[in-house]
Amino acid sequence: MTRSRPLSPVFAAMAVALLAAGAVQAQSTAPAPRPVPIQPTGSQQRFREAVQQSQVRDQLQKAQLEHQLTQRTLESTRSKPGSTTSNDKQVDNAKQAQDQLYNAQQRDRVQRYSDALMAQPVPQPAPQPVAAEKGGTVGH
Repeated sequence: MTRSRPLSPVFAAMAVALLAAGAVQAQSTAPAPRPVPIQPTGSQQRFREAVQQSQVRDQLQKAQLEHQLTQRTLESTRSKPGSTTSNDKQVDNAKQAQDQLYNAQQRDRVQRYSDALMAQPVPQPAPQPVAAEKGGTVGH
């Protein structure tokens, strides 16, 4: 038969430390808590909308200036007043095509902005806690 020897205090301390480390490691493998989505406040939502409005307004103004420049450039290619050439008909067709393109792009910009506004969630006010009635009686 074999005799069991008592554990040395150093060996016992190491065993306890290893067990404790294993327990800590087992606890640290627990899944991290899920993030809580943060709803924007009303003022944050209004700020975001104001920024988007400003961006769309800037885009519309830029497109308008570019359109005016294009129209002036086309007009400058027109032949001298009083003379009619096939070039004038091409200039008119080009101006009409540019107008149609410009109008379609502006409508598209406004529609995309409108769609983006509709897709944004509207922040809901937090529910107010209901105060418990004293004494349990209903109606005073």
